[in-house]
Amino acid sequence: MTSSSSTLRNGLKILDLLKQTNGLRLSEISIALKLNKTTVYRLLTTLVELNYLKKNNNHYFLSHREIPSDRYNGLGLVSIPIAKNLTDQFTTTAFIGVLKNETVVITQVFPVEQDFEEFDVLGNTTPVNLSALGKAIVASLNPAEQQKIISQLSFATGTKYTLNDQLTFQQNLNVITEKGFALDDEESTLGIRCLAVPIFRDKKVIASLGLSGTFDRLPRNQLHKIANQLIKCSQQITNNFF
Repeated sequence: MTSSSSTLRNGLKILDLLKQTNGLRLSEISIALKLNKTTVYRLLTTLVELNYLKKNNNHYFLSHREIPSDRYNGLGLVSIPIAKNLTDQFTTTAFIGVLKNETVVITQVFPVEQDFEEFDVLGNTTPVNLSALGKAIVASLNPAEQQKIISQLSFATGTKYTLNDQLTFQQNLNVITEKGFALDDEESTLGIRCLAVPIFRDKKVIASLGLSGTFDRLPRNQLHKIANQLIKCSQQITNNFF
């Protein structure tokens, strides 16, 4: 079993255990699951950071955040070490997003040097035409699903570079399919560039993984190199599902 798979299994065991209780101490979780305290501490810290758990008076409780459905279950835990490595490698923030109707929702943020202000975007929704994360997912859907989403879009404009009509957006989706990655080049915010790739499970797109930063962090002459690394990381996440 890989380290990531083991981490995922143990994290889900903790969530399942706490569903059945009114809160437990670290030592109680360690005994119940027969895991050493160091391992449990690391897992609990991560689950609190991701807002799956709350800590109060040394007891851990499930938060009010909805636990992902089976389709996404485990994505958060599997992706943590992989996305953090991306952040360290390119010294810019990594994100994971999932599709919700015609928008993409930011479900995870991996900031540089624990810049906690970056966490403010957690839960934010953005129209898919304004987001590399959103475009990466939509480009990986079948044509019927794509057209359903496109028909619902109001094509909100972020900057003068926004793709704000159906034809241009569809053409961009075709380019994304061909290249394997999506690019937001100042389309939502001037001076900010984003790259994203789809994440698959059972051959279906379930989310996207992306990097966002200024031009010096994501220079144009390095985009294909960065995109290739994103694709490798996405494949790692897929391979680590069980």
